[in-house]
Amino acid sequence: MEATGILKLRVILDKDNAEKLILPSRPNSVQALIDEIKSRLNFTFDFRLQFHDPDFDNALCNLVKIKDLPAIASVKVVRLVELDRISTSTDDTILQTDSTDTIDSPERISRWPEVFIVLPFSYEVEHVLREGNAAFDKDGKVITLTRDQKHNILETMGEEIYKLKAYPSTTQIGKAAEALVRKHPCLKERNSDTGWEGWKNRLRYKMGNQRKKLAKAGIMDVAVNAGKRSRTNPDRASPRANIKRPRRGEVNFLPSYPSGETRESLETRRLEMVEEFKKTSAERDIPLIHQHMMRTFALRREEIVTTSPPVSELKDRWPALFHETQLYFEFHRITNQNLPHVFYAALDDYAPQLIGLYKKRKTGRVGERMEQLLLAYGKQDKNDIYATRTAALAGLPMYLKEDSSEIFKTCKDEIEFYEATIALVADVDEEEVPGGVPFSPRQVFIVLEDQVVMTHHSWTDALVCLFGLIYALHLSYPEKCTGFFEFIQVVLLKLDDERKQLKPKLQTLKNELV
Repeated sequence: MEATGILKLRVILDKDNAEKLILPSRPNSVQALIDEIKSRLNFTFDFRLQFHDPDFDNALCNLVKIKDLPAIASVKVVRLVELDRISTSTDDTILQTDSTDTIDSPERISRWPEVFIVLPFSYEVEHVLREGNAAFDKDGKVITLTRDQKHNILETMGEEIYKLKAYPSTTQIGKAAEALVRKHPCLKERNSDTGWEGWKNRLRYKMGNQRKKLAKAGIMDVAVNAGKRSRTNPDRASPRANIKRPRRGEVNFLPSYPSGETRESLETRRLEMVEEFKKTSAERDIPLIHQHMMRTFALRREEIVTTSPPVSELKDRWPALFHETQLYFEFHRITNQNLPHVFYAALDDYAPQLIGLYKKRKTGRVGERMEQLLLAYGKQDKNDIYATRTAALAGLPMYLKEDSSEIFKTCKDEIEFYEATIALVADVDEEEVPGGVPFSPRQVFIVLEDQVVMTHHSWTDALVCLFGLIYALHLSYPEKCTGFFEFIQVVLLKLDDERKQLKPKLQTLKNELV
């Protein structure tokens, strides 16, 4: 297929609208084609493209490589999901959110900020602090608070901290204490190296007491850890044993049920969704599914986090989780992040640096494997962003000296079952695939607990879905490849709760990329 040939396109917008577009030459990449369509048709939204693939009886397939597009072709515009403010009306079309989305949204809507914002306290305390700050500026004098004034400060700070996180790290509590003293220097402690160490300890104890109060009130994300060993229940588990709390930067880990809902009413919504998925894709009520997925989020998280049901059971009970659009919505509910957008933006930033580091690895077994990967990458189109992304990700386990052979696999036939706890299995033509990560798979199977749960035509897109499933289903990272997945979590997505000590090799790599 000539890269310079004329390209005649029928651009499908929806079932009733299509535009004819003739390009004098074939763009160098799919992204270049998208940019050209945007420019010529005056589109202001982001989208991806599907095309009628002659290899599959003209069935619609995602357009991943520009060379796959025939010289005369129909391409379908699929709007990208804007996860922070939309709901779906069909699999392809995105509508603006209505007022119910705000009501149904998870209780935490922001991540821990770079700078903690100290809100106003009671009228009395604000007056005392204002006078105290003026005196401190004049002669460096600090103030002594009454018990009630100190209580008001801790109560207000504790509530704001809880709005962001039920289980903040010691570092995060320290940042809140530092922000308090920076705003009100008259609260600075004379006998403290930092000036706020005492406030940090008070806030830490305050958060513990606040969690106990909220647990008694039935707030789900802290009530789940209540009822452990105490003076009245000495035979129960240790208070620190098996604490269920966010460990991978989750924002909404175990939310409470929406106002007015019960387990029974949410179960009714779940059953309605199951019935919808018994219909064909064209017959499903997508807006209903989206609204029910929003509304039943708390029930789903309670079930997944507290009972850890098998994946096969979850697929039967929550089929929408295994469809790409709703999977990304779920990830956004949990983390307040648009998974594909943040992932690819960061990967595209780091990919050139990563490949540069790979080229320096020239000795030993790692050097040999890296050379095979780079040779395969060298045969790809240098303008193909998908090839660059694939190479950057494929080299990571090698660079971190991790064994990914049980996670990234290849096959030569379509599969329904594959013996693996977590794996990406690529259907390929090649005999040798460096690192088990192909540049041009026929399709990629996402395997969880020995069964295929999703498929994709792109290896990197399949990896993004797998990462989303790990969060949505509360799964552990594969033991032999934890560094690879922690790189995605901490470096690419910056989902770091400031608790985790990274492995030395991963910390070194993170430092090299700064």
